[in-house]
Amino acid sequence: MISTTKKSRFGIDFYNGSKDSLITEIRNSIDGPYKYIVTPNINHVVHLKENRELRASYASSKHQICDSRVLLPVLRVLGIKLPEAIPGSDLTNELLLIGNNEHWSVTVIGGSNSDIQALKDKLQNIKIHHYNPPMGFIDNEQEVLKCIEFTGKHISNLIIFAVGCPRQEILAHRLHMAGNAKGIGLCVGASINFMTGSVKRAPLFMQKTGTEWIYRIIAEPRRLAKRYAVDALKFIPILVAELLERK
Repeated sequence: MISTTKKSRFGIDFYNGSKDSLITEIRNSIDGPYKYIVTPNINHVVHLKENRELRASYASSKHQICDSRVLLPVLRVLGIKLPEAIPGSDLTNELLLIGNNEHWSVTVIGGSNSDIQALKDKLQNIKIHHYNPPMGFIDNEQEVLKCIEFTGKHISNLIIFAVGCPRQEILAHRLHMAGNAKGIGLCVGASINFMTGSVKRAPLFMQKTGTEWIYRIIAEPRRLAKRYAVDALKFIPILVAELLERK
């Protein structure tokens, strides 16, 4: 049996269980008090050093799962041997398929109307509630409150936050502080886009070998090339600091 003791690096307490054990836990918690899960990757590690609100969100989260097969071997070098990476897109896909079989109610914050309609067409047994806040909403208190009020009015088994890091994590934390929701929250970025097919995922061999990021740069160079380059440059000194601390 795999231990689920949390292991810490980069200020993150990484979940140390398998995807199957996590899914079982989520299924057993969907009718309980609200808890949320964050999905750290290299980009998140960089943001955590710079964003106090993101650090507060991480501190209050139920689980912090390694989303990245690029980050996974780095953690192993640092002495954190997790059983596997659990990409948020894979987790979201599996949970929604289970939810469709079990007739869950799901709230999605973010995502286009066309993506949500495609999701409804694909998962006809799920009752989907959708609210897409405007750009820059996280810096507007009234817009944040609209998101919180929407989730409070549409109590669901699963709440999918799909507005990108660090906005989705900050919003998940704000909802936790408001105390007017139930079920499990997932901070999973573009997972809905992958499931509906509006954004194509890399071939399976690239996903499994940790080279999916190359495919994504080729597919969306204007949006991702600069971001990945900046993240890499900022991550190097963070990694060096972790290596020196371990020694």
